[in-house]
Amino acid sequence: MTKHSALWQPIELGPVSVKNRIVVTAHALMYGDKDNLMTQQSIDYYEERAKGGAGLILTEAQAVHGTSRGLGYRTHQGWRTEVIPVYERLAAAVHRHGAKIFVDLSHFGVEDYNGMFLDNWRALWSPSGLPSTTYGEIGKAMTHGDIEQLVAGFGRSARNAKVAGIDGAEVHAAHGYLLCSFLSPLTNRRTDEYGGSTENRCRIVKECAEAVRRECGPDFAVGVRLSLTEYTPGGIDEAEGVKIARHLADSGLFDYFSISAGNASTFDRVVSPMSMPGPQLVDLAKRAKEVLGDIPVVTANGITELSVADSIVSSGEADLVAMTRAHIADPLLVQKAQSGREDEIRHCVRANQGCIGRMSKGWELTCTQNPAAGREKTLGSGTLNLASEPRKVLVIGGGPAGMRAAEVAASRGHEVVLMEQSDKLGGQIRAAAKLTTRGRWSVLVHDMERMLEKYKVDVRLNTTADLDNVRALGPDHVILASGSTWRRDGFSAVLAARPAIPGLDNIRVLDPIQAIDDPDACGDNVVIVDDTGEYTALGLAELLATTGKKVEVVSSKLFLGDNTLMNLDIGHLYPRLYALGATLTPQHIVTEVTGDGVVLSRIWDGATKTIPAQSLVTVMLRDAQTALLPQLQEQFAVTAIGDALAPRRVDEAIYEGEMAGRGV
Repeated sequence: MTKHSALWQPIELGPVSVKNRIVVTAHALMYGDKDNLMTQQSIDYYEERAKGGAGLILTEAQAVHGTSRGLGYRTHQGWRTEVIPVYERLAAAVHRHGAKIFVDLSHFGVEDYNGMFLDNWRALWSPSGLPSTTYGEIGKAMTHGDIEQLVAGFGRSARNAKVAGIDGAEVHAAHGYLLCSFLSPLTNRRTDEYGGSTENRCRIVKECAEAVRRECGPDFAVGVRLSLTEYTPGGIDEAEGVKIARHLADSGLFDYFSISAGNASTFDRVVSPMSMPGPQLVDLAKRAKEVLGDIPVVTANGITELSVADSIVSSGEADLVAMTRAHIADPLLVQKAQSGREDEIRHCVRANQGCIGRMSKGWELTCTQNPAAGREKTLGSGTLNLASEPRKVLVIGGGPAGMRAAEVAASRGHEVVLMEQSDKLGGQIRAAAKLTTRGRWSVLVHDMERMLEKYKVDVRLNTTADLDNVRALGPDHVILASGSTWRRDGFSAVLAARPAIPGLDNIRVLDPIQAIDDPDACGDNVVIVDDTGEYTALGLAELLATTGKKVEVVSSKLFLGDNTLMNLDIGHLYPRLYALGATLTPQHIVTEVTGDGVVLSRIWDGATKTIPAQSLVTVMLRDAQTALLPQLQEQFAVTAIGDALAPRRVDEAIYEGEMAGRGV
């Protein structure tokens, strides 16, 4: 275990000894029940990460008071004594594998919505009666009585955890939540002892920590999570963040500091998407470490490689490294590394589709790479059984669905042949990886290729499946993962009565794959019409505009790329597009194409304009490739998966590949 040796050293967080330097920080799972309590699904999730070797695991936010409900009934209420039996099961599950478990104690403040529940309408708590940047709801300036309730809630919630055998608690004072809004000069305009100076703004955080100490005693670890900067004018900047950290450290209340950044309006800097390469917050942790001295510091955000984590700890930039999304993608990454199987790790690609994108909608967390996330009971480690009767399995199609199906079937002992008509595996994900800043999609393909090699799948490239060569192979089971193709007729669900865009013979029409593979074929003036709201159209616009082309993206949606908002891409992508001179035109449809150009019509009043263009790229409808399916079904047991079943995202494709491989 000499490789990454700095990571395997134990460390003391106050009274708690942690076996290594790898942390899974608090992140929303959304598995709560209707009573706002943690469920067995959450315990299974955390136990899988403990089994995989993580040293320290933080629960998702545990609300310390009934005035904090966050994203609905899925937000855990840590202040209620009913949570103690669940915490007991959690502590036992994590401790079985030598890991430590802390609760994240939080209050969302105005980053909430008061009317979410009919039986719990209330005024949201805030320092100074300012509105939420998420919901726009104006909060109530907290009275001294409210503050006393909040402080007591921190103590009571920590006591619940302590009684249940939990090892420690983290006071969450980051990310624009209530305690962070007290720390921030932007949102704290109070003139009493809780506002004004750094010392006064820190008072409530210290009082909450003191309550935890009083209730839990000396053998319970207490940490604090801070935004060292909010990246917001008038808010906490790095200099102020350092002053806050130093003041809190001087109190002697905290056994460690978890250094983060941002608030609700800058959260795309906290859970950085694919377009922000590399670790983002290490410099902040290093700056905090300079003033905190011997107090352990945790750094986070975008650290997906153990080699990077090892370098951070070895250099002294931080003492512990959070690899949270990396553990969503592969909960066994520490175990694999320590046993010499690092080449089997599935890496987070930072697409933010299964994790933060779903959480933002109030949906349960899962993972693009790892469909077992959230499904540990049925799909987690130890649930994959060898086939009782090995069979010959043919997988048609080498995209993500087919690759995962082939891997899983072969890992169970089946003889697997994969036919792919092109000269490379990966399907449309390979095209996506060619878009500017989207290169990490290739990591997903490489991970899957390595596993096909491990399980000795017979991969046959440049092989188009037809009835003759399928018969010649004689499979016991066929998995059809032949994917989908993009339509170029311009049919739109928005205008379903119209079979196609009129006048397409007046212009060169390409689908997005053709445009990505051959940008020169688009000419100098390009119109991209988008019905999907996904990254593809905007990413293609960036790719083409980077080469100097004039690009306009048109959509009937209220704004372009609406589905990239939840994945936290849009705040990085829009500025790049505007800097390149791309034109974004929402709330319009393509009426027709004439000799003068592409005619657009505004959806509200029909006002039109014409855009001269040499090409039109249709990022619209996809058709499943199922021409072979009826013939196969007459002679073989067949399972259709991924886009061949219905064109959707890669998340569904990989999940269905997993299930097909398990189902043979």
